Amino acid sequence: MARSHSSYTASPTRSRSPRRSPARRPSKDGSEYEMDLDALGLNSTFESTELQGSHDPPVDRVDTSDIEGPEDFTMNMTYWMTADLPLAQIKSRKEAAGRRGEIRMDAMHDEGAAQDTPEEGDRVVVAETASPAKRATGTTDERTYSTPASERSMENDEKVRSFLSALPDTDMEGAIAGTPLHMPKHSFLQVPRSSPPKARSLQPTVEDYDTPRKPTQETVIHHTSAVIENAAAPSLHDQIASLQTQLQHQELASKTRILELETILSYTRSELDGARADNYKHTEKVANLEKSIEQQRIEASKALLSAEDSLRAREQALDAKMLEYGEEMRLQTLAKLENQREDFNRQLEALEKSKQFDEVESQHKAQTLTDVLAELDELRDANERRQKEDQLAQQEDREAPASKEHAMLSEQLSIVEARANTLQAELEKATAAAKTFRQDAESREAARHAAAAESRTRSARVFELETTLQSTKFELECAQTDVAAKQQLFRTNLDLNSRIRALEADLSAARTNAIITARNDPNITELNNRISTLQHQLKSAHADISTKDRETVNMIAAQEELERRMNTGLGRTEVLQQSVTSLRQQLAEAHREAERSRALAEQYEHELKDVRDRLQDAHSEADRRVTNLEQRLSKTKDAKAEAERKFKELQSQHCDLTEGHQAMMDDVRDKAEDAVRKASMMLEQERLEKKRVIRDLQRSKADLENARADIAQRDAELERSNDGETSLSPMEAKEKDAEIASLRNIIRKQVTETKSLRIEITAMRKDNGKLRAAMDSHNENATSIKNLKGEVDALHAVNTLLQSRLEDQEAINAAMDKQLASMLSKLMKEKAKTVIGKRDEQWQDNVGQMRNEKELLGRVLLRQWGREELGIADEKQGERQTYQYQHLKGEKT
Repeated sequence: MARSHSSYTASPTRSRSPRRSPARRPSKDGSEYEMDLDALGLNSTFESTELQGSHDPPVDRVDTSDIEGPEDFTMNMTYWMTADLPLAQIKSRKEAAGRRGEIRMDAMHDEGAAQDTPEEGDRVVVAETASPAKRATGTTDERTYSTPASERSMENDEKVRSFLSALPDTDMEGAIAGTPLHMPKHSFLQVPRSSPPKARSLQPTVEDYDTPRKPTQETVIHHTSAVIENAAAPSLHDQIASLQTQLQHQELASKTRILELETILSYTRSELDGARADNYKHTEKVANLEKSIEQQRIEASKALLSAEDSLRAREQALDAKMLEYGEEMRLQTLAKLENQREDFNRQLEALEKSKQFDEVESQHKAQTLTDVLAELDELRDANERRQKEDQLAQQEDREAPASKEHAMLSEQLSIVEARANTLQAELEKATAAAKTFRQDAESREAARHAAAAESRTRSARVFELETTLQSTKFELECAQTDVAAKQQLFRTNLDLNSRIRALEADLSAARTNAIITARNDPNITELNNRISTLQHQLKSAHADISTKDRETVNMIAAQEELERRMNTGLGRTEVLQQSVTSLRQQLAEAHREAERSRALAEQYEHELKDVRDRLQDAHSEADRRVTNLEQRLSKTKDAKAEAERKFKELQSQHCDLTEGHQAMMDDVRDKAEDAVRKASMMLEQERLEKKRVIRDLQRSKADLENARADIAQRDAELERSNDGETSLSPMEAKEKDAEIASLRNIIRKQVTETKSLRIEITAMRKDNGKLRAAMDSHNENATSIKNLKGEVDALHAVNTLLQSRLEDQEAINAAMDKQLASMLSKLMKEKAKTVIGKRDEQWQDNVGQMRNEKELLGRVLLRQWGREELGIADEKQGERQTYQYQHLKGEKT
């Protein structure tokens, strides 16, 4: 698409948004506006361009680069406005134009016919102008909006070219009086920078877009050429003069074409310079953004590493404290076990002492029993030797220890019953302790579940923080990808710039070749051919320039897209920066809150030392307790199962022992009663036997004495009477032998009865030893039950202590969370207020700056417009610069 150099204007205070102006109808009336470039301080010849060097602008002139605002407005003002010339100068120019009108008509007729070609859509009318420095301001016929944008832009481009080609050259003879013949070889034309190319038609200078335009003579000013005035030329040289005139015209046309191409090239170069500067600025912005993003990423990584280090340090400190507490608990448990072992050893020593005392007592009792038996034997032996008195005395002596032994047995029986009652009471106490131990285990299980729930909530918070950190990293990666895409677009833009430079080099080479061939070739026909070829080359160059313009348009569109993406990237970067700053602020607030909490903790430590110790212990032991509760609970469950098993075993053993003890006690009671009864019966029988034997012995002794006395008397009588003739009868002797045998049998029976008594006493001793062994085992079971009860009490105390510390820790954490939440909410609200206030202030500042710039731009344009339209006011004498509209006579200040 061909580049359009037309633009729009409205009133001096018009906004930037472009609008299409209505078309104008062609008019035959000439415009009273002229362009005197000398009055504007510009070069009127346009022979040299800015490509040849820089220039020093005059003082009393306003450049377009010094005025910030719509560039198209300035371009239209340069295109349409002219200086306010004096009336004498205007008349002299009209007269000069009238004198040279016919000659120029004849000289330019052929070329005018060649260039007046109709176009599709709008029709351009090419005609002769009134004066060389005077131009028409008319446009095409009424605009039809069905015309394509490319054709409208081509028409506007043709108008610009016509305006440039209508300017006079320094080589022309008969130039106007107001234009100098010899000017410097550099141009003072300020080439304005155009906005992105859009298909627009020309607007009025300072009128509104809907103001009807003044009918003008023609739309496009045709090329003017200098015609050599030679009135005295001979008729033979007319053809040569015409050919020379045509040659000069072609040279002028080629120069104007080259000048036109250089002007367009200067426009393109200025736009390229602006685009390059914008690209450099965007590159710097992208580099700054990359540096800031990298710095923010480094700071975020540093903050993350510091947070991880602090967490790791806290974990290590907690682990160290946990190890210290575990070592302390292990030492405490070892001390408790040592104390329990010492108590058990003391109890064992006491039991051994009691056992030894019981053994000594039993031995003493056995010794007394043996002594009693010995005395019984002695009494029995003495019973044979002694008489009745001795036997009675011995009988009284043996009755006393038997009654003592009976009393001792009854006392032992009462002691055994008392021990059985104490064992029953201890069994009931062990059952109650097992119940309390079970309840304590359930409470510890509930505390473990609560601690596990708290640990899950903490892990959830840590996971949430990790997800926010990952989302922030993802946004940073997106921003980096956007920056990479923008760099790629910048590289493509640089490639386009290199291609445009190559096209410029080709164009300059073609221009130099055309100029050299046009000046050095003597042959006219070959020169014409070369001029035609040069025109074709210029057309091809024009086509290349049009393609280059399209590429420039595409480049500008790509640049706009790049700017849009840069703006989106900047917005995302700002969002990321805000998120990172919010995270940093949250982290800083968390650190500050931690410092405040530490200060408060120190203050509380100074105020309450006892509470500080408990809080420190709770902080140091809470985490370890949470991790060790499961192990302790598993151990407690195992201990509980073991205790239940032992309790069941002890209960069964206790039941068996109670049953066996009861049966044994019944047997002992029965046996003791039987023994007592037997002993009493035997004693009674012995007493009766002894009494009977003593009576029998006394009778037998008395009978024996009587018999001996009778026998002695009889013997004496017999001796005296018969001298020994007679003897005792055998019957009496047999009776005496029988009595002696019966006495011996009674003694044997007594000996066997004493032996049986001894055997029963040994059996009773064995039963007593068994009872003592059962008592010892029962005492050991009682001590083990007491130990288990002590351990259960210790575990219960530890569980209550842990529960209290856990409740304290939960209360402290809840209070800290509430404080942190309130402080964070306050800080976020304050931050939002400050951000909104800053944005409002920035917006107000920007709006104020834009308003001031618009007012300044309007004042500058109005002042310059008044200077151009109405003349320069003498401000030193107090006059004010005035201005007026194009077709109105009112003045405004």
